[in-house]
Amino acid sequence: MERATLQETPPRPDETAPPAGVRLPRQRRSRASFERIIAAAHDLIAESGLDGATVQAILLRSGVGSGTFYARFDSRDALLAYLAIRFRADAAEGWAAVLSPPRWKAAGPVEIVTQFTRMAVVWMRAHGALRRAFLIHAMTYEGQDLLDQTAELDNTIADHLARLLLPRAAHFTHTEPERAIRLATLQVFATLRSRFIFAWGDRPDGIEDQQLASELALMFLRYLGC
Repeated sequence: MERATLQETPPRPDETAPPAGVRLPRQRRSRASFERIIAAAHDLIAESGLDGATVQAILLRSGVGSGTFYARFDSRDALLAYLAIRFRADAAEGWAAVLSPPRWKAAGPVEIVTQFTRMAVVWMRAHGALRRAFLIHAMTYEGQDLLDQTAELDNTIADHLARLLLPRAAHFTHTEPERAIRLATLQVFATLRSRFIFAWGDRPDGIEDQQLASELALMFLRYLGC
């Protein structure tokens, strides 16, 4: 089986429906400055959290003028809402590719679940700061259902896993494997959010990422009765 790795390919700007207050560029030069704004916001959030991603800091990092910024975004809230929507689209596309059934044709449920939890840990660690910023923003910004997007993404990934694992349900003892797969997937992401989003800062818990992935896989498989 080809070893799967999760890669996210940003969609073209015109492929992601923008929230209110966002005007997508059409010309190549405008797209270049738009992408610099997006990249600057990503970097600043990763480095110093939501508080560090002020409009002024984004302008300095991206090298664009305030007129260019406000030609595309009514406010920082509009930019953050767009980032969240685009992130979800990128993530959904990436997980759909990596959990595509043909890639796992020769794999059994143990390998599928083990690889999934490893990828989930790596993915959440890589994007923890960004997702934390989205969560904080979602609790104060009423323009988009950003919290609903998180739940929707979790359930979309659970759908992909169900398509992979249900044909292998003969290996499970759980009487309702589809429900079990969904609940186990949601529990994996709830645990990872607790570790990488809610409990941020230098708070070591003595559990290495590889150990965490292994324990999550064991939990998942035991719940299925595999």
